[in-house]
Amino acid sequence: MAEVDRRRVPFSGERSAVAPATCAQRHMWNLIQRQLPDAAFYNEGLWTELPARGTPQDVLDTFAELVGQYESLRTAFARAPDGSLTQHVLRTGHFEAEIRTTGPGESPQDALRAWQCRMRHTAFDLATAPLFRAMVVLTGNTPALAAFCVSHIAADLMSMRHLIGELTRLLDARTTGRHPAPPPAARQPVEQAHYERSRKGRALLARSHDYWRRQLASAPPSLFPARRSRATGPPDPGRAGPEHYSAAMNSQAVPLAITILSRRWRVSGSAVLLTAVALLLGNRAHLPACTLRLLTANRSEPELRTAVANLHQEVPVTVPLRGEHVADIARGAFAACTTAYAHGLFDPDRAEELTRAAGRERGTPIDLSYCFNDIRNAHERRADTSTPPPAHAVRAATTATTIEPCDFEEAETFFFVVVSYRPGWLRLVADADTAALAPDEVHSFLRGVERLLVELACEPAESTPPAELATRAWPELRHSRMAMPQAGGAATGTARGDCHGHTTWQ
Repeated sequence: MAEVDRRRVPFSGERSAVAPATCAQRHMWNLIQRQLPDAAFYNEGLWTELPARGTPQDVLDTFAELVGQYESLRTAFARAPDGSLTQHVLRTGHFEAEIRTTGPGESPQDALRAWQCRMRHTAFDLATAPLFRAMVVLTGNTPALAAFCVSHIAADLMSMRHLIGELTRLLDARTTGRHPAPPPAARQPVEQAHYERSRKGRALLARSHDYWRRQLASAPPSLFPARRSRATGPPDPGRAGPEHYSAAMNSQAVPLAITILSRRWRVSGSAVLLTAVALLLGNRAHLPACTLRLLTANRSEPELRTAVANLHQEVPVTVPLRGEHVADIARGAFAACTTAYAHGLFDPDRAEELTRAAGRERGTPIDLSYCFNDIRNAHERRADTSTPPPAHAVRAATTATTIEPCDFEEAETFFFVVVSYRPGWLRLVADADTAALAPDEVHSFLRGVERLLVELACEPAESTPPAELATRAWPELRHSRMAMPQAGGAATGTARGDCHGHTTWQ
């Protein structure tokens, strides 16, 4: 067992402030409220190994510097008298931190996992800042790794990656006696809220709401119209929603196939994967189009690229599936994604109103609880310009594929995540409500994504109709027993939070 020293670390920033919450903050607030009583459902975090120098206090002081620099980490939330959500930036205060010293036979990773488990079940009080906790693991009195945990309302994946980069940069300067360069100028959430209420911001939101209307007019009411009884098992008293099952596939064949197809179709690798997912789901439901929600970073403006805040939102994208060839569908998906990303900032309450209104007009509710999230770095998602591999190499790579249950959790009916696994591999994670997909169907879906992409990569003529390819890749399991597949030999998924673009705890 690690020896644990709990601290309250002081921080100080330039100002305190009160402002309306941003659209993305309100979006995440709504999601958090829906998961109650599991108030820790959207706790997120990252960790990094540390150079073998410096002291635990150096690490904690660097964390304090970051909390002082980035206002979102020291922001609380409350309802105004009119019911609107407001953000309250705290200028000074303390955050919780732990210093864990490894015990005999215990590795830094063991100590990290113990802390992660506690953070997964330790909710933040959103009315009390800061929404940030830190941890340092010592081996022989030397910092070996550091980690932090935040509420998702305070930071998204790109923010957390930036925080890790700044932590190591500032810590390196601190322990070598150098003066670090100042961080790039970045917009704080208070300024983002003011921007959204400016003339330019209101015009942007109006365009996004028009986009939502168009999407809702063409979106199918459901991707899983025929629900079934869920997998049996003891209820989880901590969950507010339905039972879910998730699995992860580690594949060498998928990135090889993407290399071929992205070059052939002249689309991004992310669009290739979206095409496969949309085609399989839409074909299973016998639909002419598939609507999924894309997680958008909303960082196109220079002052947002290194901002620390929750900026991401989920915007619908409809992929038409009536193309004569899968290449036609892929190019349509790529164009649809480009348009969707341009409308990634929207008022979440207005979007919900529009969705309900569209359902009333149709006479049936519209279910948009299906998400596609490619959380790889931007350069990994672009079209691959490397030399395409030969077809036999793509097929041979399928023998190394593993699929097994993982501990990823989400609240949506269906959630698909693309993660960098290790060089030459991709990790595809699918989570589903068991009333929509049985556990064995989740596994067969993942295998179907690989099978479809490999088949397309190895068939340059693409003469087979898309629907036939999809049916062949993911044949329906008509007699599913709702069984829990057994784990395979690959490493299981990491803890919570992959859901919103966060390779949490990796």
